[in-house]
Order: sequence, then C-alpha cells, then structure tokens
Amino acid sequence: MNQIKKIGAVTLLGLLPLVTQAQQHIKAAFDALVQDNSVELSVEHKLEKDPETGIKESQFDFWEFTLPKSKQVLVKNIQQAFDLDREQAYSISTGSNSRGGEGVEVLAIGNGKGSGYSVGEIKGSDYIYGLFIDPEDAERIHRYAYVLEWKDKGDEILGRLAITYATTLKYRQGNSTTKRRQRIILNGSSLDGNGFEATGSFQATDGSNWLAHFNMYARMFRQTPNSAASPYYANYIYELCKKPEANKLSVDEKKMVIEELAKLKHLTDDEFTQNIFLKAMKNIK
Repeated sequence: MNQIKKIGAVTLLGLLPLVTQAQQHIKAAFDALVQDNSVELSVEHKLEKDPETGIKESQFDFWEFTLPKSKQVLVKNIQQAFDLDREQAYSISTGSNSRGGEGVEVLAIGNGKGSGYSVGEIKGSDYIYGLFIDPEDAERIHRYAYVLEWKDKGDEILGRLAITYATTLKYRQGNSTTKRRQRIILNGSSLDGNGFEATGSFQATDGSNWLAHFNMYARMFRQTPNSAASPYYANYIYELCKKPEANKLSVDEKKMVIEELAKLKHLTDDEFTQNIFLKAMKNIK
C-alpha cells in the first residue's frame, strides 16, 4: 500500500462502487472522510471482472486513516450513516477488539476462496460493518460489505475503512465442497474432506507433519469462523489434538498451538465450538 498524505480533494467515483440507494448514507460518509484535506491515508484498490462478460466478480477497497481529534465528527458521521442505512442491510455487526493481531471476523472477497478482509486488526479498536445485497444483481447472490474500524488515541484517531464485494455466505454454503468429499494433497498424503486419509487413518507421524495439518485446518477456520462449516473444522482440530502425535511436540510448539487455539476460540460466537477449542487446549497441555 502506498502512503498518501492528502493535499487536496480527491474524486473517488471511479473507485467506489456505484450502488444506488441501499448504502447511500454510508457511501457519502466514506467519501467525506476520504476527501477531507486533513486526513492521512494508506490506500489499496482491487477490481476483477469476468473477461468475457465484463461483469464484476470481486472488489476490494481499503483506506487506513489517521485524522486529528478535531475531525472526529467524520467518524461519528459514518457511525450514524450505518444507522440510517440499517433497514436496507441484511446484516449489521458491531464490536470491539482488545486483542488485536488477527482480527475478530473475516469478510469474503470475490468467491470467498481467498484470504478475505480481516475486521478488527487494530488492538483496542471498535468496529461496525454492514452487508448489503448488490441491487444490480437480479439473482441476489452478490453483496457489498462496508466496514469502519477506529481507535481514539487521544490527540488523533486511527482507523480503517473497507469495502468488499463477494458472493453471499448463503450462496457459498450452497455451493461449498462440504456437499461432496473433497480430496486435499498435503505433504504427499491424500486427504478427504474430513481431514483423514482415504483409508480412514490419519498419517501424522511426527511433530512437523502434525503442525502442518493443524495449521491447514486453523487457516480454514479463520477464513469463515462463523459459517456452517466452521464446527467441522473445529472438530478436526480437536481430533488432531487427541492424537498421540501431539505429544511429540516440543514445549515451545505446544505453547504456540495453545496460543493459536485461544485465538480461534475468540473468533467464534458459538459456545459449543468455543468449548471444543477449550478441550483441545487441555489435551495439548
């Protein structure tokens, strides 16, 4: 991302999605902050279209900003804009993150197969995001996500704005590989969709191989921590932690795994899944 210090008004009509009505207040409030001369920005924009039809498939717009405390009204206006557009959204989420690091939620970009956008990366920040069906999509399978994250640092406010365009979670679940057995090649081993060998056994003969499997399923869970598939990934991780190979981990490796399990636990709101991670941590200890 390129660091850009604002020295004049910038027109972003070619960068922001031309969405009618549904997010009009949020979009206008985003524009007001981004175009303010006193704001310092880091900017990233990505757009992908179908080469044959020219139809948009993926979009990611990101601004990391620092603004003086005297301009905090720009952030408050965005918060109010979410309230004004609330009825048009099919999902609104708010929260805070005292941990920082990997964030608290991941929003898909495009078809959802990539890493997505992590909400709540700034330690001690508050956040709000809303999901809106693309009004130009007659099939209602694409949505826009608008995200605001901010932290009051006394004399200035640090924050982030993001817009992602992707297929909806409902659409991705309906077309997910959980409907069929999926084969994954890892370290020369062929795994099915349940993370086990096609023969039914799990080959993790040493600590390094065990960690590779653990990291694979931890990464899958982080991408969609509150999806229909997340309990399955959590269960695979729990089964891994019961394997004898987990005892071959070094003290430092066990510590690293326990820290990662704690992070995964905080990513989900499902109490049952949280308990699965707690039990997994006890097994590793």
